[in-house]
Amino acid sequence: MSDEVTDFIDALAAYVAAQLAASPGAADYDVGRVHVADARNHLFRPGGPGGTDEADDLYALRELCRVDDGTMELVPDRGRLERVARNYFGPAAF
Repeated sequence: MSDEVTDFIDALAAYVAAQLAASPGAADYDVGRVHVADARNHLFRPGGPGGTDEADDLYALRELCRVDDGTMELVPDRGRLERVARNYFGPAAF
């Protein structure tokens, strides 16, 4: 995996974690989305409520997470984030 892809995944994981922490309710019920504004420059912004719409670069927060076995809380899932990265960097970068 290229450094550019790893950097994207790290940045997206940090953004998702920050959005979960800032959520006023329980993360399990978060209906927020992440909009990938510019993947190459790691620019993300809130996407409002709703589900995933890859055509518009919108990803539901819950779909980018998994339940941590130790804390039973939602945390960014690097495997899912890697699949998002494939949409922007293609299979050659992996």
